[in-house]
Amino acid sequence: MLEKIDWKQDYKIGIEEIDFQHQYFTLLINKLIDDLVEPKDDYYNCRLLEELSQYASFHFISEENRMIRCNYPFIEDHKDLHRNLISQLNDQINYFKMAKSTIEDIISFLTEWFLHHTVEKDHEFGEYFKETNKNVK
Repeated sequence: MLEKIDWKQDYKIGIEEIDFQHQYFTLLINKLIDDLVEPKDDYYNCRLLEELSQYASFHFISEENRMIRCNYPFIEDHKDLHRNLISQLNDQINYFKMAKSTIEDIISFLTEWFLHHTVEKDHEFGEYFKETNKNVK
């Protein structure tokens, strides 16, 4: 059984808007995990996966806009990571629709990606933001 993501202070990058979005992203992943305990039909799962994909796209645009606003020097590399995730996530969703992958596969992918990306890459941006934008939230 996959474990839910318990929100931790370590996940915060210090930008309130982005931290809120990250927390909501974990909520969506946890909804998928809940579905393993009380299974829903594939239609529901597909809708939830679409919501997750669209929310990730929204979040990435929001995060990138913040990076543009504060002249983050590594924005292009970060945008590449975002594009790669969306591409991989959409592939995973398509595999699920074709019964070539499971919800567990997608949850594992999302959890690993979220923890790695947020704890490492987004924290790098958070540190840069704190150093260069002390008066901006």
